Amino acid sequence: MQILSLGVAEDPLFVYSSLKKQLGEIESLKALSIEQRQSGKITFYGIFLSDEEIKKNLDLHTYERIRYFIAAAICNVIIEYTRERLIDKLIEENYYFLDRIEREKILCESKKRVSEIIESNGFSNVKYEIIKKILEFLDSNFEFNFEGFLTFRLKDYLKVIKDVIEDVASKYFFEREYIQFVNLLKYFVSLQNTKIDLIHILPDEKAYILYDREFKEIRDEFFEMLSKNLKLNLAKEDVLLSRLISLSPQQIIFHEHGYTDFSRDILDLLSLIFEDRICFCRECDIKISNPLPKSED
Repeated sequence: MQILSLGVAEDPLFVYSSLKKQLGEIESLKALSIEQRQSGKITFYGIFLSDEEIKKNLDLHTYERIRYFIAAAICNVIIEYTRERLIDKLIEENYYFLDRIEREKILCESKKRVSEIIESNGFSNVKYEIIKKILEFLDSNFEFNFEGFLTFRLKDYLKVIKDVIEDVASKYFFEREYIQFVNLLKYFVSLQNTKIDLIHILPDEKAYILYDREFKEIRDEFFEMLSKNLKLNLAKEDVLLSRLISLSPQQIIFHEHGYTDFSRDILDLLSLIFEDRICFCRECDIKISNPLPKSED
């Protein structure tokens, strides 16, 4: 007796091998067999219950139990297909403009993230909902279109997968732009002639104050004039980068102690741009409270 016919268009061998593996792992489903037939571009896999099993006074409860196990097996096939095939397909379709190495980076991270979701404790609820939808579909349908069911009946599940890929891609693009930005700044630094041998950086609430070797404040009168006349609304990190690139010092000492309420990201950025030219001081005799010259408002 045939229980259902599973139609697959795009990757029939993967679906067949995965389904056969899933059914083979359930002892009570040993009486099931899978037969293949081709109809145009669609491969159909018929799932049959043996006549011997039917003769064992197959009742409604046993039949429903078999249908549930088949639905659970199909659910697991859908999940494996998502992890091993669908992510590849979605990335190829949506990020075709990237080169192979870039797509591979997004693919690996997306598969990792999706696997973490699948293996999490809360995913059992998602599986239950998929199995429930499969059983509801089988109540009124004999033929089960694999791709059609996944596309039209599991939209919420697909959205989770697509959101993961989109988030991974967005972070990759941000990191790529950040690296390009850093490399551009490093290039500017390499073009500049060194104007000073040593700069101390002491952060305070309003700015990053620059001092020379003798701890005399390094002023930028031209920039201060522009800021006042044009009312430039620049972040103090942007001002610091601009000044350091312009001065291109041989050595930079960033004093982290004293006033510490500043963006820690600036430390990573400075390390990337100036590399071995910069070091970070966490404790020394120099204190913000010392009577050092201060920048004017």
